[in-house]
Amino acid sequence: MKNTPMKLGFNTFDAAVLHNEAQFTVPMGLGADFVFCHTDPTETAELRGAAKAERLAEIFRAHGVDFIANFEFQNNIRGFADETGHEWCRCPDGAHRLNPNPSFIKALGKAGNLLGVCYDEFDYCVSTGNLSMWLSDKSSFGAPCFPLLKTKDALAQGRAVEETLKAYVMRVKEMGAPVFAGEHVFPILYHTFARCGMIPNFKAMKENPTVLQFAAAAGAALEYGTPLWSCVDLWHRQTFPGHSPEELYHNLLFCYLAGVDLAYVESTPVLVKDGVLSPHGQAYADFMREYRGRARPYHAADYRPEIGVIKDDDTWWGQNAFWYRGLYGNLRLPPNQYNKEWLRVIDLLTFGMSGKQSFNLNRIDHTLLKKHRSFLPMNGLAIFDAYVKEETLASLKLAFLCGNYISPGTLRAVGALVRRNGLTAVCPPRFLPAPISIMKNHAYAEIRDGKGTWIVSEDPSDPRVRKRIRPFMGEPDEIRLPFADRALRMKIGKDGNTVWE
Repeated sequence: MKNTPMKLGFNTFDAAVLHNEAQFTVPMGLGADFVFCHTDPTETAELRGAAKAERLAEIFRAHGVDFIANFEFQNNIRGFADETGHEWCRCPDGAHRLNPNPSFIKALGKAGNLLGVCYDEFDYCVSTGNLSMWLSDKSSFGAPCFPLLKTKDALAQGRAVEETLKAYVMRVKEMGAPVFAGEHVFPILYHTFARCGMIPNFKAMKENPTVLQFAAAAGAALEYGTPLWSCVDLWHRQTFPGHSPEELYHNLLFCYLAGVDLAYVESTPVLVKDGVLSPHGQAYADFMREYRGRARPYHAADYRPEIGVIKDDDTWWGQNAFWYRGLYGNLRLPPNQYNKEWLRVIDLLTFGMSGKQSFNLNRIDHTLLKKHRSFLPMNGLAIFDAYVKEETLASLKLAFLCGNYISPGTLRAVGALVRRNGLTAVCPPRFLPAPISIMKNHAYAEIRDGKGTWIVSEDPSDPRVRKRIRPFMGEPDEIRLPFADRALRMKIGKDGNTVWE
């Protein structure tokens, strides 16, 4: 795909739009390709229901700008019935998740400028069972986002979630949402959501290394043929802003260079202070001036990863203590050692910089003391799920197989690429193809197979694996992104929060 600019916008709130507040008008004065609007049907002011939705769309049309309607209110409250009696926080299956009133979504699209609908922090709602309800009601510790099975089989629970999610996404689109996306706090569920028809939308900055969020989201976008979005989020834990203006600028730059389709900054209370641009707002303005509308000769769909991590999308990111609610938010499903393998692989591939337990800084342990870094070394990495097909993996030179389950079709695809393409596959004995399964009792082995090699290791971070794969890893101060007709290199600044082409 050639000559594609990145759509640029900002995140604001519906009240600021309706009342023409500086938090809306000042960033609009910089120009925007779209506005990402927190839309809350519980706060109606003088407008109720569909009338409010229609008015928002009219205001954006008057400004000549498209918008995305983002919903977050449902994550924090037990329930809300609107003026028609429609319950917004419980679905027909009894689970607690956004249940839009169809008339509201239809009204949002009436002016023809609705780009899509977004479910804020949907991944977190699934994995914790809406734990954020605790923020507004200390007696509440959430409610399941999807019906929970009485099972100890995580694969069965995942398939049940997927079946419900597919129907749910279709229903929201039938209401009038052109596309449906989620914002991902944690590096999970990109693939499950994409498989069910949602757009991967990764939070840059916040508490994750941006490059690793990209690796997960870009892998899902490639695998399922979706666009790729990013929320450049200035929150860090409970601090807002928790990132500097310079880091904001460089995260926007990374998104641009990485071929992201659409990016927006969260949010205008930091960009505008006392009616004028803040230092963060000025960084956003500087980026807009330089890069808005500037075409790129490639796109995220042209990404050709050379290192792949293949695993079941089981919701494990390293959560413990406060965050822990079992896999898929089901306390009957504790993680095992296999769920945790992929995090050790990522730590290996980032020269030991990401952390063996988690690379998200919300884990309740010494991780809380780590300084945030947006940028870690990465050499053409993408994360794929257990169903990825051979054509998506064709550019890989190195693959790691992890987790409890990988589909037979994907295992056959990896085997074919080892034999025909010269792929090096790091594989625990349980995933070895039948012809070489005689090696299952070896703690470590290297087996030639056609043009390629199987590295058999129970521990993917074994020092022998580390030594063997070093030629694939790139440089410890560099991000390398290979595309169809070029390879982009970015040097990482000493603080880990800037990049330089």
